[in-house]
Amino acid sequence: MIIGIDANALTRTNHTGTERYLKALLLHMGREPLASGEQVILYTSAPVKSIEPLPEGWSWKVVKWPLKKGWTHGGLSLELLRRPPDIFFTPVHEVPLFHRRAQIVNTIHDVAFAIEPKTYSALSRLRQQWAVKRAVKHSKHLITVSETTKQDLHRLYKVPFAKMSVTHLAINVADYADVGADRMKTTLDTFRLYPNKFFITIGRVEEKKNIGLLLEAFFAYKKRRGIGDPTELVLAGSHGDGIERFKKQVTKSSFSSDVHFIGFISDEQKAALLQGAMAYVFPSRYEGFGIPALEAFASDCPLLASDIPALREVAGDAALYAPVDIIDNWARQMERVALNDDVRDRLTVAGRGRLKDFSWDSTARKTWDVLRSIG
Repeated sequence: MIIGIDANALTRTNHTGTERYLKALLLHMGREPLASGEQVILYTSAPVKSIEPLPEGWSWKVVKWPLKKGWTHGGLSLELLRRPPDIFFTPVHEVPLFHRRAQIVNTIHDVAFAIEPKTYSALSRLRQQWAVKRAVKHSKHLITVSETTKQDLHRLYKVPFAKMSVTHLAINVADYADVGADRMKTTLDTFRLYPNKFFITIGRVEEKKNIGLLLEAFFAYKKRRGIGDPTELVLAGSHGDGIERFKKQVTKSSFSSDVHFIGFISDEQKAALLQGAMAYVFPSRYEGFGIPALEAFASDCPLLASDIPALREVAGDAALYAPVDIIDNWARQMERVALNDDVRDRLTVAGRGRLKDFSWDSTARKTWDVLRSIG
């Protein structure tokens, strides 16, 4: 049996959530010996070195395409027409336009465009709607990264539960081990921050992450604390749709000097900032999973999260929750985590406990189970 996998996302320079999922998944899938007669082919548009050397029975297939766009539905589709594998797995991207007789397995991470349509452009909504409908129609089986996304697909697209399997995401906990005093000081000094004196959120700073509410909640918290409160808010991540509005929102506030948009950060800086923060704030209106929750847990950083299904699924009792649209509730929860050592300690211990439920080994095994079940 030949299993083809679309690994082209690994050719991108800056890896975000889906690319990290792909890399971790392939590395852990590669730790399991192939069964007799199994082969794995990784399809990309350019050579990739980040997961070399490949395990025995695995190989690369570099498919050239002359245009900057259209590789999936152009070059990859043509390759699958000429030499189709038995199973074709698309972990982070769309199902190719043509795939001949290959059985398709597709991972769907979320359907945020359907749940929160106002945070997407019309073109983006149409493209993602088309991709999901094709995945539902052409896939032999769908993988979802959470029970939440599984339920959403069933409710919105009438996908039978028997056609879907949940493989939770995970993190490499060792990446968030104690960073050491020197690295901590260097990182905090770089951004002019003080330990345990700031809230942090990490990810693309954009409308769909509910950043506007977070800013207003922080301002309300500062008003509750009064003059002299040293707490700051750090927003780390590249800037997306809405950034100019957010900056104007900050400029108009009397607490503008306490808000920092620090842009894209390295993994090393992320670990240090999480360990140095007073709490992680996760205000999203919708998530398919919520990797930052696990990163906070691994860093012993208390979590304050939106009361939405995916974050409840991941965090359980290891977070304080607030409604996605009630500013005062967020401000009160911020105050609670900032002033109460017992609350922070409880959340830290509970977070460590939640990490045991999520591992890449488990995700890889469940993925293999799906692929082999349809082979």
